[in-house]
Amino acid sequence: MSEEKKIKLHLGCGEKYLEGYINVDFPPSEHSVIEVEADVYKDVRELEYEDGSVDEVRAHHLLEHFSRQEALKLLLQWRRWLKYGGLLYIETPDFEKSAKAYVYSGRRRRFELGRHIFGSAEAKWAYHLDFWDAGKFKYVLKKLGFKNIKIRRFRNAAASHFRHIPLLNILGNILPRALYRKYGGHKLPNIEVKAKKAEVVIDEKAMVREVLSQYLVGNEGEKLLRVWMEDIGY
Repeated sequence: MSEEKKIKLHLGCGEKYLEGYINVDFPPSEHSVIEVEADVYKDVRELEYEDGSVDEVRAHHLLEHFSRQEALKLLLQWRRWLKYGGLLYIETPDFEKSAKAYVYSGRRRRFELGRHIFGSAEAKWAYHLDFWDAGKFKYVLKKLGFKNIKIRRFRNAAASHFRHIPLLNILGNILPRALYRKYGGHKLPNIEVKAKKAEVVIDEKAMVREVLSQYLVGNEGEKLLRVWMEDIGY
């Protein structure tokens, strides 16, 4: 009897094509710089999979491109697709580390960090619309029904690429900018998160409302929260 083929999604794949995954991204016409390579050319928000049918959802530098409310909607959609115990694997800019680095950096470094925080802005999708860091990931993913949340932080591309080499988070930032420019990469903080779908039933609407309420400021209260909820169909 043949083994059931696993469904593993690589969403927002860009130029990084992963074997064994269904690689998904916008069609080439939506990209002005990179040469995208995918199996499916489509807006990830328009994908459809049966609940409990997917083994892994991987999204590298995708989630930050969505508003706070739409990002929550996507996370819940991905959770519904995943089997119990299925893997969610996300990477985004590390807002906390980027902000801290900005405070103590010179002009050129601040421009780089600003681009990392707000996006590359070369296409209509290439803007970052919300922040993500370790504390937020732990809070949000737990609320949305994920478990075994594991986080790794990388200060530069060398540490991310050569994960088995200790101290590269420090040594990689000492390497000259010219070296990164020659071989590719950067000295920018990113955060990697892995979590599994927990075998629990959650009240999706209540959890989204609770998370979005953390963004409220002053006396905005129910009116703004209602707008956010309606924006994603609640």
